[in-house]
Amino acid sequence: MSQFVLEVSNLNKSFGKKHVLKDVTFNVKPHEIVGFIGPNGAGKSTTMKCICNLIFPDSGVIKVNGHDLSKDREKALASQSALIESPGLYMDMTGRENIKLIAGLRKISKTRIEEIYDFTELRDALDRKASGYSMGMKQRLALGIAIMSKPRFLILDEPSNGLDPTGIIHLRSTLEHLMATEDIAILFSSHQLGEVEKLANRIICINQGRMIEPPSALNEQFSYIFQVSNQAKANALALTCVPKEKIKLIAEDALRVELSNHEQLDEVIGLFQKSKIKLLDVQKDVMDVESIYKEVYGAL
Repeated sequence: MSQFVLEVSNLNKSFGKKHVLKDVTFNVKPHEIVGFIGPNGAGKSTTMKCICNLIFPDSGVIKVNGHDLSKDREKALASQSALIESPGLYMDMTGRENIKLIAGLRKISKTRIEEIYDFTELRDALDRKASGYSMGMKQRLALGIAIMSKPRFLILDEPSNGLDPTGIIHLRSTLEHLMATEDIAILFSSHQLGEVEKLANRIICINQGRMIEPPSALNEQFSYIFQVSNQAKANALALTCVPKEKIKLIAEDALRVELSNHEQLDEVIGLFQKSKIKLLDVQKDVMDVESIYKEVYGAL
């Protein structure tokens, strides 16, 4: 079993004389939400369509759950689902009929179908035609259909497009619930940088068809702010396991520490507790995606 649910290696794609993807390479791990950012025309949608087998790359390797998309297409596609652009629904059918149609094709159990009814939170609206749904309702129905077969990997291309603020908040809550209840990893693209910041565990960047080395700000994903009773003592203890340049004193009773992983977080907290330093508060220092975007692409 591969340690990645998605492996993309040296992906190239041209349309006529235009070289759209240039050796695109990245991975997605299990139970990870990865934000895929870049300006219009950078290559995000083309990359996602190649992964979904909607278009064919000129060269490169795509593996989903360890299955090579070009050599073992059925198993690779069975391991993933996707929502590319607008939700693909039968508008003249009810929400329930949409679910039952796809469930029949995929031989989904009745128990799972009931779970999907609940997941969509559409309730009585399931018996109304999808043409009368709001964009948020369509998105929830399409998302429910996408996860019906319990894929290991889910692709979402601009999932918040067309949603009002309430819809965006609900979408975020839905995806967080998905991560907590399903064995799934998610790759999503979005121009809503605030949503990327709130949702993504990690961010990858693309521009003009090439993956870009993440800027320094992305290395701070495991940065935490510790509010302590004795800053000097806490700083000295943190220095025993973290390099000096990764520690910053930000207030009289607080320090910001850039860590390598969650195990190192446990180690630092353990040191504080053993030395009887009162830990008044611990909070993750959230990524500032807008600053990252400006650093990578120069402007919003």
